[in-house]
Amino acid sequence: MLSLKLHTRTTLLASVISIGILALFLAISSAEVSKLLRDEQRARAELQAVNVADQIGRIPAPYDPQGLVRLIALAKASRPGVVGIRVWERSNAAFKIAATLGDEGLSDTSPDEVAGLAKNAAVPRTVTTQVRSAGDLTYRVFAPISRGGRLNGWVELVERREATPLIAVRYRNLAFWMVAASFVCITLGIYLLFRRMIYRPIGRLLGAMERVEKGDLTATLVDVADDELGRLAVGYNKMLAQVRTMTDERELRRQSLEQKIAEATAELSERNAQLEDLNRELWETTRRLTEMERLAAAGQTAAQFAHEVGTPLNLISGHVQLLGAGLNGDARARTRIETIGVQIERIERIVRGMLDRTRPEDTERAPVDLNALLERIFEVTHPALDARQVVLDADMESDLPRISGTFDRLQQVFINLINNALDAMPGGGTLTITSRARPAEDHSGKRDVIVEVSDTGTGMPESVRARAFDAFFTTKERGRGTGLGLVVTRQIVREHDGDIEIVSVVGKGTTLRLKFPAIEEHRS
Repeated sequence: MLSLKLHTRTTLLASVISIGILALFLAISSAEVSKLLRDEQRARAELQAVNVADQIGRIPAPYDPQGLVRLIALAKASRPGVVGIRVWERSNAAFKIAATLGDEGLSDTSPDEVAGLAKNAAVPRTVTTQVRSAGDLTYRVFAPISRGGRLNGWVELVERREATPLIAVRYRNLAFWMVAASFVCITLGIYLLFRRMIYRPIGRLLGAMERVEKGDLTATLVDVADDELGRLAVGYNKMLAQVRTMTDERELRRQSLEQKIAEATAELSERNAQLEDLNRELWETTRRLTEMERLAAAGQTAAQFAHEVGTPLNLISGHVQLLGAGLNGDARARTRIETIGVQIERIERIVRGMLDRTRPEDTERAPVDLNALLERIFEVTHPALDARQVVLDADMESDLPRISGTFDRLQQVFINLINNALDAMPGGGTLTITSRARPAEDHSGKRDVIVEVSDTGTGMPESVRARAFDAFFTTKERGRGTGLGLVVTRQIVREHDGDIEIVSVVGKGTTLRLKFPAIEEHRS
């Protein structure tokens, strides 16, 4: 459905109502004018007939037919609408035609009808009838001819006129154009008046409201008229001022609230960071204490074991020496005694090695070239790698900075890691060892030395990787692992201010990443 604006609908409605009323008035007035004109035509026809009858009544009897014809001819010529005139003369009680001019419309009247006109009234009067046919209106007028107060005859006059007089037609046409012109003038006048006095102020108000909707709270209305729309604009300005005041207050409160939230958030973030550091430090301390407790327990157990085993070994060693002194040259017995002594010494070395695994050694540090250390380890472990069908892939960065450490302790670290990698690849595989230097993560300008030992073995599930550095935890078969290898390895790495990290994917392999702080050397 076509949507029209308010002023257009109002203009059309007012115009339709106005034109409807005007059209109704013109229709009624046009009908009334037509009726008045027809009545006037009828009166004139009756007057004409009466005049002719009066003139005939003055003519002495008997009538001269030629004179009557000339008289009625003059009467017919005086009115163009007269189509026929007939004079009826009375003869005793009957009536006969005395003179006739024009036959159209006269042949329908009979003498009996004329005679009947006098019977309808004591005093004969003019009788008029009208007939409509084919858009015309025919008047038939009978005027009595009297002489000396006695009815001597009738004058029959037939006049034909248009059913709607020409003046009425012109009046109707003029009224139509007046209605059309009135419609145009009323519509245009109401439209322009509505646009100027109503639509323009409303348009300004809607424009201001659209600006407010986009966020412009300064869109007030100025130069308002002193009418209802002007009072509406004043009310709008007051409302907008209140909204602007409330918005400013809300903005101030929002800024204050945001500032408080930002301060609280910053403080909370700082507290959370401190709490995370404390939790991390507590967890690290707890873990180290647990490891130290386990190592201490292991050391205590090893010391107790060494003490318990050492005493019998000393006794056995003493008795063996006594037996050796009393052999008196028996070479075979002496050989057996020496064999027993060698095995006793081997047991003592095993016990001392067990003690060495559970306690740190106080050794002096020196600059260590990890590339050279790894090359030496490769030479030592080469037969074991070939026996296990493991391919060594070494990628070591040249001019690698040295670290501060103990050569033997670091050698023990990498040998442990290589042995673990070989155990993880029982069917062979690839052992990849890389070394490189990179800037330190603390942005201090120093560098770190990174060594990665990767295998293509079975990998570790998350449950095993989480406990890999726990003392006495091992996944190897009973008798093949003590559960202290990685524990001692991490202890040695931390003694060198380093760190060790495990990355493992089940079915793809394991990578141990070692990080040591490099020492800055000034080369000439």
